[in-house]
Amino acid sequence: MRAHEGGSTVTRYRPEVDGLRALAVVPVILFHAGFAAFAGGFVGVDVFFVISGYLIASIIVEEMRGGRFSFGQFFERRARRIIPALYAVIVVTIPLGWLFMLPDNFENFGQSVVATVGVSNNILLFKTSGYWDLANEFKPLLHTWSLGVEEQFYLVFPLLLLALVPRGKRATAWVLAVVAVLSLVSAQWFVATKPLAAFHLLPMRAWELLIGAIFAVTRSSEAPHQVSRGGIASALSWLGLALILAPVLVYDASTPFPGVTALPPTVGTLLVIMFASESNAVGRMLSSRVLVGIGLASYSAYLWHQPLFAFIRLLSPEEPATGVWLAAIAATTLLSFLSWRFVERPFRSRERFSRTAIFALTIVVGAVLVGAGFAIDRTSGFPGRLSVIGGSIDGGGRQAQAAYVDRAFKLRTERFADDGRRKVLVLGNSYARDFLNMVAENGYMKGCELSYEPVSRIEEFSCIRDMQRLPPSLGQRLPNCDVLVLVMPIFDSECLAEDIAWLKSLGVPQVVVLGTKNFGWNPNAVLGMSPEAAKAFRAKVLPEVSESNARAREGAPEGCFVDVLALVADPDGRVPVLTPAGEIISEDGGHLTRAGAKFVGERAFTHPLLAPLRE
Repeated sequence: MRAHEGGSTVTRYRPEVDGLRALAVVPVILFHAGFAAFAGGFVGVDVFFVISGYLIASIIVEEMRGGRFSFGQFFERRARRIIPALYAVIVVTIPLGWLFMLPDNFENFGQSVVATVGVSNNILLFKTSGYWDLANEFKPLLHTWSLGVEEQFYLVFPLLLLALVPRGKRATAWVLAVVAVLSLVSAQWFVATKPLAAFHLLPMRAWELLIGAIFAVTRSSEAPHQVSRGGIASALSWLGLALILAPVLVYDASTPFPGVTALPPTVGTLLVIMFASESNAVGRMLSSRVLVGIGLASYSAYLWHQPLFAFIRLLSPEEPATGVWLAAIAATTLLSFLSWRFVERPFRSRERFSRTAIFALTIVVGAVLVGAGFAIDRTSGFPGRLSVIGGSIDGGGRQAQAAYVDRAFKLRTERFADDGRRKVLVLGNSYARDFLNMVAENGYMKGCELSYEPVSRIEEFSCIRDMQRLPPSLGQRLPNCDVLVLVMPIFDSECLAEDIAWLKSLGVPQVVVLGTKNFGWNPNAVLGMSPEAAKAFRAKVLPEVSESNARAREGAPEGCFVDVLALVADPDGRVPVLTPAGEIISEDGGHLTRAGAKFVGERAFTHPLLAPLRE
């Protein structure tokens, strides 16, 4: 089996393994393109993990048993395999990000560049995923999390084998099996308790690579299959194929993953590796020229598809049509074969590039890319390059945006002063802070005393009247406020009517429910338009936001609800992305920039419920 790892050769080449790579990468690409029939296509990554564990362990074990293993050679192979194509992708995406990403997205991209070069994008995604996270489909380097998992694994795996292989196959297999079981158990635990950790971090993913590695350790170098011929092998290879393909078609975003639900595709991959061969139908099918060709270029296809898809989305004001995705898949196919032919293959040749050249490429170019990533991050995405930013926020970018939105925390008070002013209490999360920024940017409510209670401090509640989970200071202020502003979408719409009745029973004279807001699926799209077209562009509000507002309107008593979007939308229900002065209203589609707070506030406070609070 020739493993295609930087030219290293094991016993013989197995084309069916390359065909299996094709079955891994195609579902991933179709999944990222958004085809509903392939909602479980993410399991293709798990297929890759098993294949990788099998191939790399096969090489290491054979070299160790033959006394030929060296860490320098091992890491040279990994560098030849991973680095050239990966760096090529990053080099191409940086200028595209400069042109077509708002500072918020570009800043996050800079962090991803640093983490990807440092084989730790999985850790970055784990730490940054959550409330402030950007939509994953707009991240060009999102997919490199799996490279982080693999390369972290291969930093420690050879050391483990170095200690175990001299003790024999049985001892090695038992230790690896125990580690794999512990990893699987931890994955299942974290799926239920911390799903982001389960998905992204090595300890919960190691078992998938170890499944392939254990077989590589235990197999005979003379016979790569435990059962190489006959009906049993054929049946088990078909079973393996079914276990891979069924989750692709059955799983979706709601599937808890990667605990026991990852067993079918990983065990299925192992069965195919063990039992598919030239003597049965599955082996012959996977050895077809088409599948082998796709498999040979599968690494390049995996690398290039996500950046291409991300920038297609970044340039699209709405989700691209099916025809666009079919063209994008065709472009990915072309890019992947060009990358395989002119980047991957040359750098795997020791005749063309020495070990010194490969390590120099890894270190020098990697350092340049890390420097570029740090510059993008520390400058908050170079906001000065874009006219749409202007003075809309303090310099632009994710950090400045978050800091601006969070300024409203300064308005939080523990109790109202008894000074005769109208007392307004605002309750909500960062969207409530947006409301307060509308007030601040327009100079409203100068005759009012404002107080703010961040809902982020309240642990998991569904209804406001669940007072045992509310801070005591809020319970003290509620009966003393003149106007209570509840900013959606954090509150349960089904509770609104009863909650408002309960609040009024406490002595709250007026409750205003402020609807949530959205400025389109992708505000970045204005960067691909002319200035005149960008100002004239009106975005379609996300359906889930419209539905959320509709539920709140129905749930709130009459005379309580303010639909902010309706006050800024045109007659067709579409909203501007830029102010009349050409400044971005929202970088992430929801939270307001300074210019956005002024623009939206001017319109929101024309509503009869808010107009009296302007003074």
